[in-house]
Amino acid sequence: MKKLLILGCGGHAKVVADAAEISKEYQNVSFLDQKNKTSKELNTSFHQKIIGDLSESNIEHFSSDFSHAFVGIGDNFTRVRWLNKLHHLGFKIPNIIHPNAQISKYVEIGFGTFINANAVIQCNVKINSGCIVNTSSSIDHDSTIDMGSHISPGVNIAGNVNIGKNVWIGIGSTIIQNIDIGDNVIVGAGSLVLKSIPKNVKAYGIPSKIIREI
Repeated sequence: MKKLLILGCGGHAKVVADAAEISKEYQNVSFLDQKNKTSKELNTSFHQKIIGDLSESNIEHFSSDFSHAFVGIGDNFTRVRWLNKLHHLGFKIPNIIHPNAQISKYVEIGFGTFINANAVIQCNVKINSGCIVNTSSSIDHDSTIDMGSHISPGVNIAGNVNIGKNVWIGIGSTIIQNIDIGDNVIVGAGSLVLKSIPKNVKAYGIPSKIIREI
């Protein structure tokens, strides 16, 4: 059985840890995070598993105790930055996949990606490293999700959709088939995407419209 070090101990990290424990692949799951967080932010069981502050020096310090590490941080850019540090330091970076996710055997997934309960991913989907495919979301055939993107809970992505790097698709949104979404895009919660979206913008609405540049 393996030991897993998770960077961060906020809400997303706790969900990741829960899925890792349910998978029964890890005998021990521990966190690096700021120890001075209040008891309201961390319940006792998780707080006891914080073994140090989140810093590059601490990651190096614990590298002899943990062969496997994962970034449990929701912010896309921060998650990718720490993921690159883990990769540079030589950690094994697994994908954490909840046992209740349904994933075709013809799906390609990079490293350091989290797939939560009841997600459904169909054949010929390609998901790059450091992504989040959250609770009860679906990705249909021949779609691609590039590095560091977050597919929020309840999102439905149709076939042949291409999503760029560091994209955040808000909770409950729907993207129809044959859509391209550029890098660094934010799609607001509950949106209906009927047209492709260029990079570096925020879009929102039914149907979605670009509301500002990022």
